[in-house]
Amino acid sequence: MDKRTLLALFLVIILFMILQNYVFRPRQAPAAQEQPPTAQTARPEAAAAPESLSLQTAVADTLFLPAESVETIRLSNQDNFTVSFSTLGATITSIEMKKYTWADKVKPVDLVPEGGALGGMKLIGTVAETDLGRVNFQHRVVPDSNYVEFFLGEASAPVIVKRYTLDDKFGIVMDVTVNHPQPLNGLAYDFSDGIADSEKATKFKQNEHKFILYSEHDATRHSLAKMKKSLPGGEVRLFGWAALRTKYFSIAIAERAENPQIRNFQTSINEKTGNPAVVLDTWEKIPSQQWSQSLLIYAGPADYEILQSYGLKRMELMAERGAAWLRWLANIIAWFLKFLHRYIPNFGVVIIIFSIILKIILHPLTHKSMDASLKMQRIQPQVQAIQQKYKNDAKTMQLELSKLYKETGASPFSGCLPLLLQMPILFSLYTVLRFTIDMRNAAFVGWLKDLSEPDPYLILPILMGVFMILQSLMMRPPAAALEQMDEKQKAMQQSTKMMTWVMPIMMFWIFKGLPSGLVLYYTVFNILSVAQQYYLQKHFKTKETK
Repeated sequence: MDKRTLLALFLVIILFMILQNYVFRPRQAPAAQEQPPTAQTARPEAAAAPESLSLQTAVADTLFLPAESVETIRLSNQDNFTVSFSTLGATITSIEMKKYTWADKVKPVDLVPEGGALGGMKLIGTVAETDLGRVNFQHRVVPDSNYVEFFLGEASAPVIVKRYTLDDKFGIVMDVTVNHPQPLNGLAYDFSDGIADSEKATKFKQNEHKFILYSEHDATRHSLAKMKKSLPGGEVRLFGWAALRTKYFSIAIAERAENPQIRNFQTSINEKTGNPAVVLDTWEKIPSQQWSQSLLIYAGPADYEILQSYGLKRMELMAERGAAWLRWLANIIAWFLKFLHRYIPNFGVVIIIFSIILKIILHPLTHKSMDASLKMQRIQPQVQAIQQKYKNDAKTMQLELSKLYKETGASPFSGCLPLLLQMPILFSLYTVLRFTIDMRNAAFVGWLKDLSEPDPYLILPILMGVFMILQSLMMRPPAAALEQMDEKQKAMQQSTKMMTWVMPIMMFWIFKGLPSGLVLYYTVFNILSVAQQYYLQKHFKTKETK
């Protein structure tokens, strides 16, 4: 690579970081203190009530059952997960993935933290709240079915009914019906135990784990690092869904009805796991004795295609696909890699084939660029003559140089265009390889056990740097051309020589912490570039001698 190409690479990386963090960064969820209360939906602070305050006369027979009567009910769909429910609070206590295990390939991933429970409820009364998390519900379930129903009160006329139904993917439909003797201002749904970790490597957890809120037809994201500074929460308008996401998995709560009932949310960080958590409520100013709501609890991989298949309030935005302005490209790359993976089981080989295909697509452009670059080397004596002749007239110099470039077909920026076209692909590929569930624990060869994680021995980054140096050395002008250069041009060549070593070192430090799958792609691409450059140089040299 020549000096301009190396500088272009460096500037493109800096530009991407600026665009990603300051221009196209996702809209962040508002902090709790930034949400002013309104007369319609803002929920006032309520005093905690004894567990039997609102239910004593209605459900006295089920409220204080002994601890040994607490039961666990397990439901499973055929392919995806097994869910455990507890009669204590009518909560979800385990969500075990069938297809996904820890790195040991034995222990299944469980999205509920150990000892935790999700989906608990509170009744928001006019003067106090009743926490049903410690109430032992009665239940009814049909063997080998996909649903369980919990209730309080008489079986023929229950006061509260919670029905969980598993779908055929990773969804749990939670239908809640309340016929209460006293008016209520709303219901609260407790997911304050959050989502469990599923990976041993948590080095990047502060940025990979997120709380995502979809409301007013837009998704706002809050990383764990930012949550530690300010917990988002408050009133929410046109609620669609709220998601607790780790690197690969997500637990989301989505409204199924067109007219949402969720009015407020409050996030927190689980003290045991350090992961995001949330509580949602339906507080209304005007109380009612009857409440009915249907929610979808999605608990599975944050996979774009699976989430999109629900067709529910753009749930696919839960999947990490990078900056919004490049999401379309990341979707195409992810689809193509999955397509190749259907026929090629090794993802490392898939990435290599992807690199080869991309190189073939870019070959005509690279050929033209290389031709123009070599022409630039050949016309250096003419360039030097023009610069010497018009050294005191910059405007005329530029006009004459432009005329020379046009006549000879040379271009001073010939090496930049293929690189600039490759940069969006590189950025999109980073997101796909880093967060796509298919890349999780995807091994290649030998020491590369997980292509979504950095190379533990830095072999690929070193190899990438070596071929970058080799490519730069191949682009140096011949000794005869150097002898014809003036002092200024020789000084520029000296600067280029220094960049030949500095840029690969910089790229090594950048790429050593990136997914090894991405480094594999860029290394293979560089190897192919060196081979292509050797062939083209030989081709043009042969062409000139004829």
